[in-house]
Amino acid sequence: MNISNIYAELGEGLYIDKTNASIYWVDIANSMLFVATPFVIVKSYKLSKQVSTVLYVNNNLVYLTSSDGIVIFNVATRSLNLIDKTPNFFSSKAYRSNDGVMISDAIYIYGIMNKSLDATGAIVVSKNKQSHVVADDIFIPNTFINIPGTNDLLITDSMKYKTFKFQFSKDWETVICKNIWLDLSEEELTPDGGCISLDGRIFIAIWDGFKIIELDVDGNIINEFEVPVPRPTNCALDATEEKLFVTSAYEGLSNNKRKQYPLSGSIIEVDIRKC
Repeated sequence: MNISNIYAELGEGLYIDKTNASIYWVDIANSMLFVATPFVIVKSYKLSKQVSTVLYVNNNLVYLTSSDGIVIFNVATRSLNLIDKTPNFFSSKAYRSNDGVMISDAIYIYGIMNKSLDATGAIVVSKNKQSHVVADDIFIPNTFINIPGTNDLLITDSMKYKTFKFQFSKDWETVICKNIWLDLSEEELTPDGGCISLDGRIFIAIWDGFKIIELDVDGNIINEFEVPVPRPTNCALDATEEKLFVTSAYEGLSNNKRKQYPLSGSIIEVDIRKC
């Protein structure tokens, strides 16, 4: 089921405000922010910076990763303010932010990628409005799922078809170790964004795979959910955790492919209730 008539070239960064059931997402390619109310009234905002993921929403304030770092967009005043700048080496026009996660009010962790993919990007910790790089050997950083009760983050390098478990220090300032958690390189399946349920079920969108996979905390695939688009990019659970909302992209699809899969770029609603 398509929940709105908005089609994003590169839909991503999905966030659901469970206090009012509003859905937030972005079109990375066109620097757009979208907000859908429970009545499926969609508001669109053209932003002055390229944004890539919605980290958190607090009333009218939307926290996002952007081409310049962490920003806050006020949907009431339509003002955009930078609160923490990307580390200098990665602040050139050759790079942009990608996926990310809020750990606490003061800590955000996000990925940076080289736009042409001819160099690696980075994983950045923003703590108390001060950013630093904790890893610089990743090409397309995605997923950024915090396993509850731990300092472990699941971070994907989509270019390598692998998801890694990063163990961070107690203060979230350094990476202690990194291990492969999911390896889809033999099948050449590309893990993208994802989410986790309250009972530890992990969902990851598979770019060019027409599906969302469900895994346990050990990285074992336990279920798959087909979607009517080739390029799902991210997913988020609703308040009941019976539905997934899935962003998608039409970026890179031929005209024939877009005609074949007309929902590409929209948000899809997927029923994940257990039988």
